[in-house]
Amino acid sequence: MIKLISYYAGVALLIFLLKQSGFTSWLHPDIAFIFVFLAFQSYLTWSLAQLGQKNEGEKFVQIQTASFAIRFIFSILFIAFFAYSHTPEIYLFVGNFFVLYLCSSYFEIFGLLRNLRRF
Repeated sequence: MIKLISYYAGVALLIFLLKQSGFTSWLHPDIAFIFVFLAFQSYLTWSLAQLGQKNEGEKFVQIQTASFAIRFIFSILFIAFFAYSHTPEIYLFVGNFFVLYLCSSYFEIFGLLRNLRRF
């Protein structure tokens, strides 16, 4: 959990620094919603992973795979909601979302592969 918090604190700091610099045209005004949504998804994935590690990791792989599928479906619904609500600069929104999504997925997959070595 500490690694998850430190990762998202680093990403929040990076976003803050980008907003303060001249790169504000690369960030969508709703980047904070994207960040909070992905942080919540990561916490949900972490909670499910902890659930999967009970009983000596009997269902760890199945629960982790299901959590990634749920995460992907929630992400598509999140983007669809913002597209349906006519968010300005939707292409920038989707681009920012997928950059943050891929970064957080990479971090979680790296952690998953480290946990799978135990099984």
